[in-house]
Amino acid sequence: MKIKKFLHGVLLVLGLSVVGLLFYYTLWLLTDEEFREMWQYGWPWTSGMVLVDYAACCLLTAVVTLYYWRSRERAEKERDKFRLQALENQLSPHFVFNNFSILADLIEVEPKRASEYLMNLSKVYRYTLSHLDHDTVTLQEELAFLDHYWALLEQRFGEGIKVRISPEVAKAEGSLPPAALQMLIENAIKHNEHTKAKPLVIDVSCDGRCISVSNHIQPIANAESTSVGQHNIKERYRLLTSQKVEIKKDADEYCVTIPLIK
Repeated sequence: MKIKKFLHGVLLVLGLSVVGLLFYYTLWLLTDEEFREMWQYGWPWTSGMVLVDYAACCLLTAVVTLYYWRSRERAEKERDKFRLQALENQLSPHFVFNNFSILADLIEVEPKRASEYLMNLSKVYRYTLSHLDHDTVTLQEELAFLDHYWALLEQRFGEGIKVRISPEVAKAEGSLPPAALQMLIENAIKHNEHTKAKPLVIDVSCDGRCISVSNHIQPIANAESTSVGQHNIKERYRLLTSQKVEIKKDADEYCVTIPLIK
């Protein structure tokens, strides 16, 4: 398999070098008047000179091609790493244990709600697994996924969490990394106090170009932040677009703004 891949690479370099050499000669012919005059009297180079030019083209093409392949492989490995991090968030023992504990309680007291909870839980996992190899999803797909995820949060936290999505979000068009909004909401819940007496309100808004997820800061005492989720979002966008993720924090509010990829 490696030999076959190597041979394909060699043939690609040789072919691209021929094209590059012809382009070089054509460009020279079009821009150099002295060369055009020489051309009128016949082929101006010896076969040795052509071979030297072709060898130079092959060397340059090989370097550029190798750099491109290495960069692509490195980017793919980084994409896979951050995709797996996102999957680990969904399949973490803590997340699984909490959801199945709630499901077990509901089965005993409210079978109908247990059935609805199981349906939403299955759709959350199905979305995560089926979109693992996707670089981006549409905003509408992400919002549909967020509805199922929110149903799980509502059952788990009750009135302790409120997610307010502005009407402008549903009207916007664009794409974003899979589970990006879910990760930002989960990050807010992880680092802020949320009780019925002091609910955590998470606002999701849109200006047509970007989506912002913000919340009032209600820090949990002695909680440590690893910034893994924040780093994951930044790196996934770095691999997809030149647009930047913006994070703003003051004494009262924490806000993460992610661009919509058109």
